[in-house]
Amino acid sequence: MTELLSHYDVVCVGGAMTGSAAAYFLSENPDFDGEILVVEPDWTYEFANTTRAQNSIRKQFTSLLNIQLSSFGMDFLDNFHENVQVDGQSPELNYRGTGYLFLAKDEAHYEELEGQSVDQLEAGADVTMLRPEAVAALFPYMDVSEIAGGRLGGRREGSFDGWALFQGIRQRALHNKVTYTRDRVADIDVVDGRVTKVHLESGASVGVSWVINSAGTRARLIARMIGLELPVEPRARTSFVFDCRTPIEAVMPLTITPDAVHFRREQNHYMCGTAPNPDVEIDYADFEIRHAEFEEQIWPVLARYVPQFDQVQVVTSWAGQYDFNTLDHNLVIGPGNEVENFLFANGFSGHGLQQGPAVGRGISELITYGEFRSIDLSPLGYERIVTGTPIREDAVI
Repeated sequence: MTELLSHYDVVCVGGAMTGSAAAYFLSENPDFDGEILVVEPDWTYEFANTTRAQNSIRKQFTSLLNIQLSSFGMDFLDNFHENVQVDGQSPELNYRGTGYLFLAKDEAHYEELEGQSVDQLEAGADVTMLRPEAVAALFPYMDVSEIAGGRLGGRREGSFDGWALFQGIRQRALHNKVTYTRDRVADIDVVDGRVTKVHLESGASVGVSWVINSAGTRARLIARMIGLELPVEPRARTSFVFDCRTPIEAVMPLTITPDAVHFRREQNHYMCGTAPNPDVEIDYADFEIRHAEFEEQIWPVLARYVPQFDQVQVVTSWAGQYDFNTLDHNLVIGPGNEVENFLFANGFSGHGLQQGPAVGRGISELITYGEFRSIDLSPLGYERIVTGTPIREDAVI
């Protein structure tokens, strides 16, 4: 077991993407010289959202803040080797820039996507509106008879090796002397509105100046330790990889159908998924693959938009979870109102990998400078949870 100090300036409760990104940016910041502890019970990260995600990034959001978060993520990926290398070595990201394609089911939906594109272009996103004939010309495998068109993102949108991203960030944090321990937070002491001590299941206790709630789907349990409620719960998401009898040679963007089924190429195969029906809270330990989703919800949609997908075979599948924010599907970041040195970084609702770098930087700024300096993320703060005031985001997958 890791020998712990009696006090840490920062304790991250959870060491997957969010906790490691916060530790990374703090340890990279020359204005911060404190001790950092990351507490993670799942030492192989087998059941972390980070390792069970579909690993993609986009700018096609309708909230400016979400666009800004992903824009920084793209910049971070562009300079990944320089950002994370240790002794000249870094993991291979295998980035594939294909864009996202949102399909419109009818004219009203097309006009909605087009209206959103105006704000996206103004925010720096590279998007193009396409009528059916243009979709068919770019992607000849598509049956465009049932769509009014679509919105296509630029090649900076795409997919990557999420495990490589996480490992690069974690390894650099370790290189920067961040302490990781295999343990679980069992309780948190609060005195006069401030966290003072964190107790671990192993029996160890450490004093602390700041606590970061980076516990993923279990974030609600950590918040309750200090008497706060957080509307974040685990939701089931199953990913399927399938083979197609007739190969498709054209570039295939990550395509989002009006039926809420999405698909993209995954090397020599194809990956897809959707939200279960009904989409309800599940147990924290529920990693059951929902096999019926492919036959009942996904495959009929795939075959309707891509005729070659009428003959496919599932190659592999896995279950994951979203840390689902039931208020508005958006991130909660910043201090808990009554406990000023307890910071939320939760409720990504499927956007954790792409937003992780920017959130790590934002948390680092809050702790080091007492404010967000790069992107003002204060509208995503806990106050909106207290007042029940959602942040609107229409492009949720």
